Amino acid sequence: MKKFILAVVAGLIAVFANNNVCALTVTIDGSANWLAYNVVSEVNSDGSKGGYVYGEGFTVANQKTTINGNTVTLQPNFFYYNATDAFWANGAIGNKFIEGSSFVEYAPGTLLGNSSLTFTGKIDSYTLAPGYNAVAFIKAINQNNGWSMDLFQSASLASGSEFSITADISGVNGMILQTGFSVLGRNANPTQEGALGSAVVSAIPEPSVASLLGFGVLGLVATRLRRRS
Repeated sequence: MKKFILAVVAGLIAVFANNNVCALTVTIDGSANWLAYNVVSEVNSDGSKGGYVYGEGFTVANQKTTINGNTVTLQPNFFYYNATDAFWANGAIGNKFIEGSSFVEYAPGTLLGNSSLTFTGKIDSYTLAPGYNAVAFIKAINQNNGWSMDLFQSASLASGSEFSITADISGVNGMILQTGFSVLGRNANPTQEGALGSAVVSAIPEPSVASLLGFGVLGLVATRLRRRS
């Protein structure tokens, strides 16, 4: 019986290990190499996103994304605002719609062998003003097709205390994968920073093998082994 129980435990661990290879879960890692990119668009009369203007690589600091340990603070983009330039300002408010993204990038082939990718996090606070929205995302960028975005899964950070996004990546292993966040809304006036708020998100620790298998199951096994030893 003892050998049988040990075999069952070993089998469960093997199943978990095999599944973990095929279904990868990542969370917020402050030690990773974070990048930033902005998509600049016109602003419609109702404040929504209008026609595309251009996109450009950016710095995380200028994006107004602050990484402290495994916690990320997201704010609107204040860098572009210029009160004397009608391209960027309409009086005291911004004149362009910004999709400001901060993310970790996985080079083609890095996650080869995984059928799915799950990105998780915990929303510690969400105080972004109306007109701004923060989302978590998984993207796949196809550099062989004009840098098209061939996969996009997202979750609004305002919708709950945690987020979890899962994407099928079995067909995109030759593409660039990204996990991260976007803040969407007008380029912001720095004098209004305090009123426009932020979104603060942090990592969800990965569960141990014991917790994934269930402490109850392992406890039962341990009890049976003690009784028969």
